[in-house]
Amino acid sequence: MPSSEEINGSHITHAGAVAKGDRPRNWVPIKEEPVFSRRKLKIVCAGAGFSGLTLSHKIKLELKLSDVIDLVIYEKNADVGGTWYENRYPGVACDIPAHSYTFLFEPNPEWSQFYAPGSEIEAYIKKTVRKYNLDEPVQFNSKVTEATWDEESGKWKIKVDRSGAVKEDEADIFVNGTGFLNKWKWPKIEGLFDFKGKLVHSANWDDSYDYTGKKVAVIGNGSSGIQCVPAMQPKVEKLVNFVRNPTWISVNICADKALDGRNFSYTEEDKKRFREDPKAHLVLRKELEASLNGFFYGMYRDHPAQLGLTALCKTQMIDRMQASPELADKMIPKWRPGCRRLTPGDGYLEAFREPNTSMCWDAIESITATGIKTANGEEAFDMIVCATGFDASFIPPWKFQGRDGASLDERWKVDPEAFFAVQVDGMPNYFMFNGPNCPISHGSVLTQISWTCDYILKWAKKIATEDIKSVDVKKEAVDDYNTWSQEFLKRTVWADECRSWYKNGKNSGHVTAVYPGSILHFKDCLENMGGEHFDIRYNSKNRFRFLGNGESVWDRHGMGDLAYYMN
Repeated sequence: MPSSEEINGSHITHAGAVAKGDRPRNWVPIKEEPVFSRRKLKIVCAGAGFSGLTLSHKIKLELKLSDVIDLVIYEKNADVGGTWYENRYPGVACDIPAHSYTFLFEPNPEWSQFYAPGSEIEAYIKKTVRKYNLDEPVQFNSKVTEATWDEESGKWKIKVDRSGAVKEDEADIFVNGTGFLNKWKWPKIEGLFDFKGKLVHSANWDDSYDYTGKKVAVIGNGSSGIQCVPAMQPKVEKLVNFVRNPTWISVNICADKALDGRNFSYTEEDKKRFREDPKAHLVLRKELEASLNGFFYGMYRDHPAQLGLTALCKTQMIDRMQASPELADKMIPKWRPGCRRLTPGDGYLEAFREPNTSMCWDAIESITATGIKTANGEEAFDMIVCATGFDASFIPPWKFQGRDGASLDERWKVDPEAFFAVQVDGMPNYFMFNGPNCPISHGSVLTQISWTCDYILKWAKKIATEDIKSVDVKKEAVDDYNTWSQEFLKRTVWADECRSWYKNGKNSGHVTAVYPGSILHFKDCLENMGGEHFDIRYNSKNRFRFLGNGESVWDRHGMGDLAYYMN
C-alpha cells in the first residue's frame, strides 16, 4: 500500500489526509477498546494423545486462556491415549525411561519399571486426564474427514465423522495432533488377504484372539516386530520372523542409567522416596532428561558418542548371537546405528536360541490361504502378524485444502517439507505437532510437545490481540529452512544409506522425519522465531487497528492500577 496518494487534487500522506478530515484507503474507525484486547478464538485440534492433552492443560491451567480460547478436540477413538490406546500388541513398551516419559506437569512416582509397558502408560494418561479434567474439550468417536480454508472468513471449515453422522464445525486455528506414526499400512505382498488364518497388523491388534500353541509368522524387524517376537515366543508352538534387511538391536536408551543396561522394576521403597521427596525425584528426572537430550550426539557422524554407540551395539549383538555367528553376519548392518530408528530389544536375539523360533531371510513371494510362500517352498501358519510399519509421508488423514486450493497430497508424497516441523506454507492458521523433520529420535518427545504448545499458543495470543486474520509461513522461508536442513543432516547418521521411514521409505536422499539439530536447538528456534518469515493478514485495512482507544487494559478509564509495573 502506498504511504501517500492524490486526495482532492493534492499529493498528501495518508496521515496528513486524516488530519485534514479525509479518509484515505487505509483509514479505519477507532476500535473502542484498549490496546491488545483479546478477541475470542476457537481452536480445533485433531487427536487426544499426549499432544492434544498437553494443549488442553496449557489452555485450561498453565496459561489460563480458557476465557479467550474455545478449544475442541476431536478424537477418532473411544478414549484418550493416541498411540498408547491403539498399540496393544504383545510386548508393547516405551524404549524411553519412564520417568522421562510423562506430562511435564505431572511427574509419576509410581512407575513400575525403568522402561514402562504400554498398558501402564495408557493407564497413566487416563489417570492424569481424570485428575485435571483434560478431556473436557474432547469429543470421542469423532474423526476429522475434511478441512478447508475459507479466505473470506479467515477460518477453517471442518467436517467430522461422528459414528457415521457428519458434523460441520469451523475454527480460527486448526491443529494436527494425530501423531507422526498414525496411519498403519499393510505390506504389499501378493495374496495377503487370501490367508484364511488370523491376519493382524501390530498396530491394530485383536485382543480376542488366543495365539497360545499356534504357528505364528511375524513379518518385519522394526520396533514392533522386535517387541512382538520375545513376547509371543514362550506361548506359541512355532514362530518364524520374516525379515528382509539387517538392523541394529541397539543398547537400551539411557542404558547407563539402567540396571546392568537392562530394564528393571522399581521397589516400593523407590516409589515411596519419589513420592515423599519431590526434589530427589526431580534430580532423577533431570538426569534422565539430560542423558536423553544428549543422545543427539550419538547420531552425529564421527562424534565420540556416535563411535562409542556403534562399538557398544556391535559388541552386544555379537555377544547375544554367539551360538549363531552366521546370523550375526546377516543381522549386523554396514550402516551406522541410528540410520534406521534405534531399536533396543532385550530378549529379541535371545528368542532365536529357542527351538520353536527361527528367522527367515528368504523373500516372501506370496501369501497363500494357509501360509507364506518363499523361493524355498511354502510354510503353514495359523497366524500372520504384519509388523510392517506406517505411512511416514506425514500427509494428514483427511481431505485437506488450504489457501488458493493448496494441497499436501502430492507435495508430501515423496519428500514432505515443513517449517520447524510446526507449519507449512499455503495452510494459514494451521499448526502441527511432530510434522516433517521433528525432534523425535534424539530428545524428550513429551518435552518438545510442550514447547510446541507454547509456540502455537504464542501465535494464538498474537492473532487474538493484534486483530490478525491469518498467519501463513512464507514459501521462501520454508524453502530456505529446508535447504539448510538437508545440508546439515548430511552430518548425521540419518543420512546414511539404509531404507528407513526417516527418509519416507527411501534408501538414500532427503531425510524427512528427523529434526536437523539438537532438541535444545529446536527450543531456541521456536522461542526466538521472527515475524519476518510470515505472511500476516489483518481483519481490517490497517494493521494497527488493534491499538484501539489509546488506553492500556490497566488504565480502566483512569480508575485502574496505573503503576502496576512497580512490584
